[in-house]
Amino acid sequence: MKESIIIKNFGPLKDVEINDIKPLTVFIGKSASGKSTIMKVIALMRYIYKMVNIRSYLKNAKITRSPFRLRFNSLLQDGLENMITAETEIYYTVEINSQKYTLSYADRSLRSDINIPNSDLVFFKESYVSETRSVIPTWASKVAALKGASLGFYFHETFNDFNDATDVIKEQQLDYLDLKMKVQKSGNKPKQFMIESLQEGPKPVELRYASSGIQTSAPLVAIVHYFANGFSFKDAFQRSVLNYLYKQDRLDKFTPQISQSDLGKYVHIHIEEPELSLDPEAQRALISNLIDEAFHKNSEDRKLGLIIATHSPYIVNHLNVLLRAGYFKKTRENYPFLEKDHIAVYRVLEGTLTSLMATDNDTEEYVINTYDMSDTMERIFNEYESMEE
Repeated sequence: MKESIIIKNFGPLKDVEINDIKPLTVFIGKSASGKSTIMKVIALMRYIYKMVNIRSYLKNAKITRSPFRLRFNSLLQDGLENMITAETEIYYTVEINSQKYTLSYADRSLRSDINIPNSDLVFFKESYVSETRSVIPTWASKVAALKGASLGFYFHETFNDFNDATDVIKEQQLDYLDLKMKVQKSGNKPKQFMIESLQEGPKPVELRYASSGIQTSAPLVAIVHYFANGFSFKDAFQRSVLNYLYKQDRLDKFTPQISQSDLGKYVHIHIEEPELSLDPEAQRALISNLIDEAFHKNSEDRKLGLIIATHSPYIVNHLNVLLRAGYFKKTRENYPFLEKDHIAVYRVLEGTLTSLMATDNDTEEYVINTYDMSDTMERIFNEYESMEE
């Protein structure tokens, strides 16, 4: 399966085109450059494509009345609705088995009236991990008292995924910090998340009292681990399809031509700023951990994709290490390596994208061009040197 997207005149995005959304896609750029906006648009179009697939599945199974009305503007959340103009255009295409299926938004209208044959049906699960995830530990401990309060759509999506993850995960390794998180549940009380050292050391501490780096990264790692292994596509499919048919009393008319177990299964995790509150070495270790979970330890019945928005040059430079590890047998055994065809890194600047992928002139290996990512340190040094009495 291959995905592509074109976004024009959407908020800060003027003209964005990605011909092939890779399993690991990274956006780096200044604050407010549009990194998160790109991710949110991709996640939205993927969600719509998921619903189109479900609609096609039902139609192919003789359920002719569509259960889903897809209204684009009603799906825009947390300020995205204010970014739409009369000039906004979005084209999202999935190519599978040499066939292309395109969803488009133009002239203030969503065009999603496509039917997908059984041979090309897939089942998507979208997860968005918001930069506001640092609130999760406190929110989880007081969720009953805070019922009805809102921190925005994307925070609640993140929290719900973390809550689902910790229904399944009872102990999560946080190897990048030499720690682990234990999930404790007693009766109707909120879950308790305890952080413990992997070595003998300090007493366990609640996640909400742990350091800010632990609070932001532990939920992220748990979510990725859950979707790599614990998430049930069967249950998700039942919620999406069978519950609707049951409520509409139409199960007797349902004659599926393909089993849900035969559908291609994809999980897409969109991550805002994985580096939050972590020192450079911990950032490197975290990225290695996420890539290991998503691409090396994931269940064989699904394919995972990560999209990351970051400010961190440490993360992007470390990806070069994992990319180069893929070229050598010995390092492939010791690193969560990346395949050269599975990664793309883009700089977001002035509403457009520039690919940072290149070929090393000496080795002819695929690399990420990080040449100018030390510019700030050089400017600081030059300013220091220029000081005079």
